[in-house]
Amino acid sequence: MLGKTNETEIEKSIISRNMKIKGKISADGDLVLLGSVVGDIKCHSLSVEDSGTLKGNIDADVVTVSGKCDGQVSGDVVSIKSTGKISGEVFYENISIEEGAVVEAQIGKRKSKN
Repeated sequence: MLGKTNETEIEKSIISRNMKIKGKISADGDLVLLGSVVGDIKCHSLSVEDSGTLKGNIDADVVTVSGKCDGQVSGDVVSIKSTGKISGEVFYENISIEEGAVVEAQIGKRKSKN
């Protein structure tokens, strides 16, 4: 049916380019970071875009980094794009790192959530 949305669709929140946030962020859905955050983020899916910067820890099921992250990244699926830069630690179940990405971090498998 045209126009029908999936009832299980996860909501997406956007931190815009001109936003600067200090503090912890928690979301059940997806988060797109275009601006700057100093603090920890816990959500289902986090996308740090080219213009996005994060100084803090990430705990998400899916993490995509095209911008800059300084801290601990923990995700089931971690994708570091060619423009991405991560320093700190990365814990993952599945990881992909594109050519050109800068990763100055300790990398290891994520411990089970059991």
